[in-house]
Amino acid sequence: MDALQELEKSQHIKVVDKLNGQFPVHLTVTDVDQYPEFINLISELSSFLTPDCISKHLQREHVQAEEAMRHERHSWLLNHILHNELHELEMYFELQGQDMSLSSNDQQFQKVLQECLTLSEIGDYFDYSSDPSSKVALLGLTHEDLALHSKYKKHLSSLQQKLIPEIEERLMKKCENLVSFYESQGNSESSKLMYARSSQLPALVEADIQKLEEEKKLLHEDTLKRDKQFWLYYQILLDSLRLLETLISKYRLKDQPEYDAFTSEWLIAKCDAMCLKIKLVELQVLCDTYTVETIQALATIRRHAEIAIKESEKEKTHRSRALQTYQSVGMGFDSIVEEFGRLKKELENKQWALKELEQTAEQKSAG
Repeated sequence: MDALQELEKSQHIKVVDKLNGQFPVHLTVTDVDQYPEFINLISELSSFLTPDCISKHLQREHVQAEEAMRHERHSWLLNHILHNELHELEMYFELQGQDMSLSSNDQQFQKVLQECLTLSEIGDYFDYSSDPSSKVALLGLTHEDLALHSKYKKHLSSLQQKLIPEIEERLMKKCENLVSFYESQGNSESSKLMYARSSQLPALVEADIQKLEEEKKLLHEDTLKRDKQFWLYYQILLDSLRLLETLISKYRLKDQPEYDAFTSEWLIAKCDAMCLKIKLVELQVLCDTYTVETIQALATIRRHAEIAIKESEKEKTHRSRALQTYQSVGMGFDSIVEEFGRLKKELENKQWALKELEQTAEQKSAG
């Protein structure tokens, strides 16, 4: 049974890898198990669609159209290059004529070249219709009419004999410059070898383009693999979270009340033990502080303190009674007290003066 499940799982993995490689999707093995009809639909679409989700029939037509366009573009580029070279050659003669006088042959060559270019450019405007099959021309003129009225028609053969080598030489120099720029090296090689290398330049450029396309394809595949790995890790993470949630809810939270009860009882017992320890420490401190000798001394101090308190209370009572006696005298008590104080002070002063006189008299009699 386990072997059958493993085989089925490996088949699902192959299907997922195949579909993820063919289409920009991120399928997983779980999707294959949960949505088999959707997987069958995508598998059937793979026989009709390209990896870019384009119909294969349209893709073939597109490739054919691109090939035809490439051929037409190649022909147009050839004509365009020749046309530009002729204009550059014409401009070269004009600039050279400004610096120095041209020979009669060069002047004749320039006029014939300019006339032929003008007639050729005029002929391009005859076919103004966008329909290639249309035979309607501008003003009813044709290329044959232009060739018939060209006054330099008889000079075309001599023009071509001089023009073709000149154009070939100019194009050869440009090809050599392209090769030098492409290979980033000097022009130390011979002209024939450089021209031979320039003939290989399109193939080299095409090879580089193809190499870049292959690297781009590999980069795209690496991106798909990275996305696949990301989604795989993401799915594993989700499964791990679900498993963790199950473990927590089934085991951790299930036993949590019992664990909390045990923890509470343990904390209560620990708190009671701590209170008893504190009480024991308090009693120990009291025992260390109040020894037998200390208690006896404190008892003696207490007796003396009680005796002193009793005597103070007696003195207080005596003073209170004396004050009450003085207060019973009436309103003249204050004046009597003041008079008594004044007389007592005078008596003390007189006693002091008498004592001083006696001391003075004794000193005189002794002298």
